[in-house]
Amino acid sequence: MTQCEKAQNNLQELKEIWEQWNNEVRQLFYSNYEDLPYLLDMKVDKHMF
Repeated sequence: MTQCEKAQNNLQELKEIWEQWNNEVRQLFYSNYEDLPYLLDMKVDKHMF
């Protein structure tokens, strides 16, 4: 498995966790980590590594 594939798998796991959270939990996350959740929308490709 390449690093890119590992990153895609990890990203998919994070997206699944994010989808399970309700709005209150998401707001707490935003208040603690600001724009970090927006990274979940980034596309992962081999040029990032």
